[in-house]
Amino acid sequence: MEPPSCIQDEPFPHPLEPEPGSPAQPGSGKPGDKRFRLWYVGGSCLDHRTTLPMLPWLMAEIRRRSQKPEAGGCGAPAAREVLLVLSAPFLRCIPAPGAGAAGSAGPAATQPNPAVFIFEHKAQHISRFIHNSHDLTYFAYLIKAQPDDPESQMACHVFRATDPNQASPGRGGGPGC
Repeated sequence: MEPPSCIQDEPFPHPLEPEPGSPAQPGSGKPGDKRFRLWYVGGSCLDHRTTLPMLPWLMAEIRRRSQKPEAGGCGAPAAREVLLVLSAPFLRCIPAPGAGAAGSAGPAATQPNPAVFIFEHKAQHISRFIHNSHDLTYFAYLIKAQPDDPESQMACHVFRATDPNQASPGRGGGPGC
């Protein structure tokens, strides 16, 4: 059986450009893992009354919270540089190697610790992909907090790519393929 065209070698880069050479790095996971260097902007649980037309507003609100943390520690943390690792069947968000909490280089080692992660869930449980048409570097996805529970809340995770082509689902077989 032939693999889908979206994962075959193509003459143009993958829309979520993997970390160069990452599959060959020793100790970094399985050979088939795909790694994407992004900024994790933040996440939020959705009210059960949230509708699809409200999602761009929700993305903007998560983005605003990450840019302007409130005094007293009640605000959202600032965006942080992460690796989004697709290792079938899981999607795992881990701190990027050499990046501090605010994205600055620190004395950290060059390899991320695969046991340390921000969140992890099964990729098959992602229900929606949201792309910001006003700022092409931002995208988000929705996932049920408890996939086996039909009454479970949805969670929204927002990311920022460094290049608009990294976050484009319609070019070259990205997340929408």
